[in-house]
Amino acid sequence: MTPLYVKNTGNSPMEVTYSANPGDAMTWLKVSPVEILPGESASIPVTLVVPSNAGPGESYVILTAGGTHFDVRFSVGVSPPHECVAAGYKPPSGTNPLVFLWLIVLVVIIAVAFWVRSRLAGRQ
Repeated sequence: MTPLYVKNTGNSPMEVTYSANPGDAMTWLKVSPVEILPGESASIPVTLVVPSNAGPGESYVILTAGGTHFDVRFSVGVSPPHECVAAGYKPPSGTNPLVFLWLIVLVVIIAVAFWVRSRLAGRQ
């Protein structure tokens, strides 16, 4: 997931804590508390841990870190939400299911080409 960018604009160190709405979403999101010095910023990694019994679908969570609200959208077993794609999200590399469809189409075309060739060769 994209890290959270949090800046401390105050005059004292800021302990960044987290909460989520809905609250049970924190069982899926793993983040560590961070202390940011005044005037400094931090890029805080967020890890999504999907339970093995999770059903397919999209989820939307508002994660609060250091008083700043972040919209966190993720999907399980379906295409990524439009907002992620628009933000430049690149899904993990792997074999696209359409590859198999194109492979079947290619095999059928080759089989038909050989069949036509043999029919034309038989006419001569």
